[in-house]
Parts: sequence; structure tokens; C-alpha cells
Amino acid sequence: MRTTMTAAVAAMIGLAGSAAYFSPWLWRLYQMNRVRHEMATKRILALTYDDGPSTLTPQLLDLLRRHSARATFFMLGRHVLQHADIVDRVIKEGHDVGCHTDQHLNAWKKLPWETVNDIDAGYERLSPWIKTNGSFRPPHGKMTLPTYWAIRRRKAPVWWWTIDSGDTKDVLPSVRQVADRLRSEGGGVVLMHDLDRTPSRNEFVLGLTSELLGLAKRESFQVKPLRELSW
Repeated sequence: MRTTMTAAVAAMIGLAGSAAYFSPWLWRLYQMNRVRHEMATKRILALTYDDGPSTLTPQLLDLLRRHSARATFFMLGRHVLQHADIVDRVIKEGHDVGCHTDQHLNAWKKLPWETVNDIDAGYERLSPWIKTNGSFRPPHGKMTLPTYWAIRRRKAPVWWWTIDSGDTKDVLPSVRQVADRLRSEGGGVVLMHDLDRTPSRNEFVLGLTSELLGLAKRESFQVKPLRELSW
């Protein structure tokens, strides 16, 4: 009987510890629900791109420039090394740059010190372009208590998204599906990726960006980089 009770208590402690370790997920839900409400109230569209820069990024910059629109790019340190000239252009043309770590480690699947070191390495690689408290987006949207506190120490804003474009799914959605969701929600932070992948995925990202910018003009959405959002 005592052995059974001891095992049960140990299981409860383990469960409580796991819940605490992954508790930033609840913080994410609260924060992004608040953002979703504010974006809809003010009819704002924020275009965000992860995992770059790459050879796709200049095509996106050309498209954004034609529409006089600015976006936010969450970059990987390892890719910045290869495309410093593209980062220069992103900054020069008035877009946001944020940190997306160095190696894109999933905080829920790696040891705590590995993911904290990955955050620090990302900021270090991006230091010529962003401050130590520059915006952060966690890889895969996953944070744990160690990565949460690593970001809190930097006093860096953390940004997730309210609309996932689906450009990483095995089967791509239609551009219209994503645009319709933006319309129905009245605004939002859209997640896309400017990592150079297959031609069909690159075309999807370019086509969706064009469609969303056209929708913003027709429906009178304000297109803003994340730095211009105050919440």
C-alpha cells in the first residue's frame, strides 16, 4: 500500500514538474489571444517570415517594395553568415529583423542548455543588425522555462503568430484559404517562411504574400511590421 502511494505521489510530482517546465505554452495562448483581438480591432496585417535569409528573400523584398509594405523577418544565425548582404538590404528597406536562434533547435526536444545556447548564438550572429533585446520568435513556437527566462533576461519581446500559412505542411493549402481566414478574423500575424525550398513552396509564399497585400488594399487593412505594434 505504502509503495503504491509513494509511486502515486512521485507521479504527481513528475506531472507537476512537467507542467511547470512547459508552462510558457499557457503564456503563449494568453498573449496571442490578446494580439488576435487587437489586430482585429485595429484591422492590422503583419507579414512575418521565418528561417531565412535565403535566395528567396530578395524576391519577397522586391514584391514588398512594389506594394510599399514592410514586414518582419525572424532570421537564423547560421543563414545570416551566408547572406549578410541580404540582411543589409532588409534593414535598409525598413523591415524588421528578429532572432529565430542559430540552429533552429526545438526547445521541447533538446536539453535546456542546448536551446539556451542556441538562442544566445543566434543573437550573437545577428548582433551587427539587432540589439540584444531584439524581437524573438521560438523555433516551432516552442518554449520551456529555461528558454523563457533566457529571453526575459534580455527583455526581448516574443512573437508567435495568429495565422499559420501552412507553407510547411505536406500538402499546401490554397492561397485563397489563407486569405479567407485573414478576412474572417479581421486581421492577424501571418506566419510564412523565406527559406529556399522547392519551387512550388517558394511560389506559394510569393503568391500568398501578393494575395494578402492585395486583400489588405481592398479591405483597408493596415500592413505593419511588428515593431510598430505596441502590445
